[in-house]
Amino acid sequence: MHRLAILTSATVFLVAATAPVLGAVAASAAPPAPVVRVLPLGDSITYGQGSSNESGYRLPLHGLAAKQSRYSLDFVGSLEHGAMPDSAHEGHAGYTIERIRAGANRWLAAAQPDVVLLHVGINDLNQGADPGQAADQASALVDQIFAARPGVAVIMEGLIPTTPGWNHQDLSQPAARYNQRLKQLEQVEQQAGKRFRFVDAPALTPTDRADATHPAQMSDGLHPNDAGYARLAQAFFTPLDEAYSAHWFTGGPARPDQPRLKNTVHLQRIAPNGDLFNTEGDFAAGRWSGWSAQGASQLKEVTSTGTGPVNRVFAIGSDNKIYENDGDYAAGKWSGWFTPAINNSTTYTALSASSYGNTVHLVAIGTDGHLYNTDGDYTAGKWNGWSDQGGTNLKHVTSATTADQVNHVFATDTTGQILQLDADYAAGAWGNWNLAGPTGGFKALDVTASASGNTVHLGAISPAGQYYNTDGDFDRGGAWNGWSNMGGDNLTRVTSAAANGVNHVFATTGDNRLIERDGDYNTGTWNNWADAAGGADATTATASFTN
Repeated sequence: MHRLAILTSATVFLVAATAPVLGAVAASAAPPAPVVRVLPLGDSITYGQGSSNESGYRLPLHGLAAKQSRYSLDFVGSLEHGAMPDSAHEGHAGYTIERIRAGANRWLAAAQPDVVLLHVGINDLNQGADPGQAADQASALVDQIFAARPGVAVIMEGLIPTTPGWNHQDLSQPAARYNQRLKQLEQVEQQAGKRFRFVDAPALTPTDRADATHPAQMSDGLHPNDAGYARLAQAFFTPLDEAYSAHWFTGGPARPDQPRLKNTVHLQRIAPNGDLFNTEGDFAAGRWSGWSAQGASQLKEVTSTGTGPVNRVFAIGSDNKIYENDGDYAAGKWSGWFTPAINNSTTYTALSASSYGNTVHLVAIGTDGHLYNTDGDYTAGKWNGWSDQGGTNLKHVTSATTADQVNHVFATDTTGQILQLDADYAAGAWGNWNLAGPTGGFKALDVTASASGNTVHLGAISPAGQYYNTDGDFDRGGAWNGWSNMGGDNLTRVTSAAANGVNHVFATTGDNRLIERDGDYNTGTWNNWADAAGGADATTATASFTN
């Protein structure tokens, strides 16, 4: 992961306009080829780990399809990775078959694919799962796909038969048993009228068996390198092309993809004198804009969230009231500070905003120590009223809305204990306050939460001033992994925002430095703490993404 460089210019909005160029149009122009929506579904091999550009098999597969003119491919999915124009996919690093099953219905509903390219199971076998049981789970996943998306075509590529395993424990025999079971599934599914193909994966040369005449085709014990991914792509393309010829799918006109988060973070900080500043971090280009003053002073707290292309910033002023300033990145302008139609006689000490679609879920701690909630529908242009959600002696609050429309609220009380309260907007119900995170709870000076799909990344500053992280998988009922000490020294406040599988954490220190550390969940790596946006003074900060 690359640390962002600094631009010397102030933050600006750029609005580009292009003029059409007129030219002759052929009278008998051929109709465009139909577009086939393809969902690459799987784990880190689908994501492309081990390839030089994070494109995996998707880039060479796209190139193979481009050599014919009967149809074109449109990769779809909630994730985007790789140095290629069409980089969407649904490859989740580290996921077992059951974890993929937990999210499959949601991903299929959003992507609406004509074809699913399926490659799953290596993480199960690498963790010692029984090959027969893993094959049964994969078979259940195939049936789940057909139930969720009737008429879809599924092309499943088996596991690489020469996979050494992460610790080079030799997975060739378990992979052979797994592949053999699923090869038999093809006849069963086709006799049931389903459009299913199973294709063998190529035997790739592992690194420890490579020589001058047999160069390595894997980058480690699990993942191919570029040469290996090219062979996986060919194995997928042949049955894909045959399926089109057999009219398993026809494609259609190009359809716009669902809006997705851009890779630019909007970072606001409150300076020690109470002034608010804004900067933009473009993680695709690897640079930050300069800090720009936001026309506010004597602020105490700040939070932000994105709805479409608009970054909505909420702050508590010196009068303990809430104020709002919206940055519209499509129109290229800020609204200016105003009082939203939410204030009443209650005053507030802390607040947090998250969003789903064009609705903002705003939670705030009143001076009475209770949590209050209100929701702003920016399509309808109105807020509902504040509702008292209880709590006792609450101090800090954070929130993150997951893909299943649940707003997960976390707050600390005066003892430092982290508590959790969930609002299920799909069911229209609030839960109850409970200890947050892994069993046993955690005490913290401050807390932050962000979401990737249905996973919550919960961060906390320990009483010793270090940052701890844990992840809650709400596709699996809110299963948390353990707390991990991510270091830091004399930390005081923390905020975070996630996009494209990366959780960006920003913290302030006792001497008011603003620092950053990023967790890349695609590769399972964290970088080191470093000055954020080139270095700046801050007492607290907020970060968000827009699409």
